Amino acid sequence: MRLPLNELLEKLGVGYVLSAYETFPWSAYDAATGRTCSAEIRMNPDGDELEAELQIMYDEPPEGKSSVEQVMWAKFKPHLQTQWDTSDLWIRRENWSGKVYNWEEKCCNFFRCCVTELEQGLIPDIDTILERELSEKEKFAGSRGGGGGKSPKIRPEQLLNMKGQGF
Repeated sequence: MRLPLNELLEKLGVGYVLSAYETFPWSAYDAATGRTCSAEIRMNPDGDELEAELQIMYDEPPEGKSSVEQVMWAKFKPHLQTQWDTSDLWIRRENWSGKVYNWEEKCCNFFRCCVTELEQGLIPDIDTILERELSEKEKFAGSRGGGGGKSPKIRPEQLLNMKGQGF
């Protein structure tokens, strides 16, 4: 997935091109569960790296969790002069770069789905969105490609049957 910067930002939910040092934030708070979910797109000082981050903060963290859970972190860089591409993807502190088929585009879709819920004032259901957006259910998702089984065996006598019947 290689896109011009403006198209990449639009795919991530930002309607304009960010300049150096600029950020675009979203957040929502759920008082019933004491959780805040925040997302942010930020451009680095040189304007040649873009980061997307999604995190959940807890008023009272569940046992075994810290008060801040980093759900997603992704980095985007120019591949060629005007074409940007995803260079890194981390989901819940695990490297997902290359882990699933078409991961570059899927991470953008995942982030955008979460942002869409934040814009509505909702805390996204991270597990459901992860399952839906970063799965390997489509064709070509596996490591073997999308081919079928064995190649068919063709016998020359079947190709041009004397009676003109073909196969």
